[in-house]
Amino acid sequence: MGARSTPGSARRPTLHDVGRLAGTSTAVVSYVLNGGPRPVSDKTRIKVEEAIRMLGYRRNPLAGALSGGRSNLVGLLVPDTANAFFGELSRCVEAEGRRRGLLTLLGNTGYHSSLGDEYGEAFSELRPRGIFVTTGQQPRHEDETPRVYVQWAAPDPTSPSVTFDDFGGARLVVEHLIGHGYGDIACVAGEIEAGPAIGREGGWRRAMEDAGLPTEGRLVRAFFDRVEAERAVRRVLEGDDRPRAIYATTDEQALVTIRTATSLGLRVPDDLAVVGFDGVREARLGSFPLTTVRLPFEELAVRAFDALDETFYGGGGPGATVVLDGTLSIGVTCGCEPVATAGG
Repeated sequence: MGARSTPGSARRPTLHDVGRLAGTSTAVVSYVLNGGPRPVSDKTRIKVEEAIRMLGYRRNPLAGALSGGRSNLVGLLVPDTANAFFGELSRCVEAEGRRRGLLTLLGNTGYHSSLGDEYGEAFSELRPRGIFVTTGQQPRHEDETPRVYVQWAAPDPTSPSVTFDDFGGARLVVEHLIGHGYGDIACVAGEIEAGPAIGREGGWRRAMEDAGLPTEGRLVRAFFDRVEAERAVRRVLEGDDRPRAIYATTDEQALVTIRTATSLGLRVPDDLAVVGFDGVREARLGSFPLTTVRLPFEELAVRAFDALDETFYGGGGPGATVVLDGTLSIGVTCGCEPVATAGG
C-alpha cells in the first residue's frame, strides 16, 4: 500500500495521510480509531488498520483518552499576531475561552493557506471543541471539527460566522473626513481584495461618490507588513499629487502613514489628515490618538463562542451570520481639536 514512515520523516503522519492511503475520508479513519459514532464496514476497517500500520501512525494520547468526545481546547487560526489587530483579537478570544473553562491553541498561518491547513489538521487531532478561523479559508480536507469564522463570512452555509460591518464603518470614518472639508482623500488598502477588505474599500468609495468626490487614482495598495506599507505610502507622499487626507483601511497602515509623513516633515493633521480602521489600543491611546473605527473585539469573542455552542452543541441548525457594528473613535489626526478626543 505504500512506504512506512520512519523516525527521519519530515513530519508525523496525520489522519489525512491514513485516509488517503486507505482510500477513505479522515472522518471514517476517526470512526475506526474511536469505535464510532458511525459504523464502518469490515472491508474499510481492515484497509484503515493496514494504512495505520504501514504509516506507523500513532494517535495523540489526549485524543485517544477522549474516546470520541471533545476536549476542553479550542483552536484559533490567525495570519499574524504581530499585527495589532490579530493580537488583540487573539487576546479577547483567549480570555473568553478561559472564562468558559477552555484553553486556546493559537496558530499563526502567515497568510499561507497550506500552513492554515496544517494547523487545522493538527488541532483537529486533539479533538477540540471547535476552531475559530479568521480568514475565509475552507479546510482542504473534510473533518468533523466544528468551525466558526470570525471577521470573515463563512465560505459554506453550514458554518456560523461573526463579522464586522466593514462597509458601514469605512463609510462612517470617511464621511467624518469629508465633514472637515477635505475633498482629496486617498485610500491606503491592503493587497488582498477579498473578505473584509472589500467592505473597507467599498465604504470609502461610497462616501466619496455620495459627496461627489473623485476616487480615480486615489487607491494605494500596500501590504500589511509595516516596512512594505511604508514604502508604498512614501511614494505617494513624496509625489507631486499628494492627497490632503488619507483613510487607511487598518490602524497599522494609518500609523505607518503618520510615521512616514512625520519623517518627511509633514504635520498631521495640518498638512495631512489621517484616519484608520480597527481601534487597536496602540492607535487610540497616548497624547496623539488616531481617529479610527473602533471594533468590539470583546463582543466578537463572546458571540463567536455562543455561535459555536448554539450551532454545534445546542441543536441550532445551519450556521448563522452575526454582524457587529464599529463606532467612531475621535482622535486628533483628522483635524478635530484635542479637547474633543474620545474613545480612549
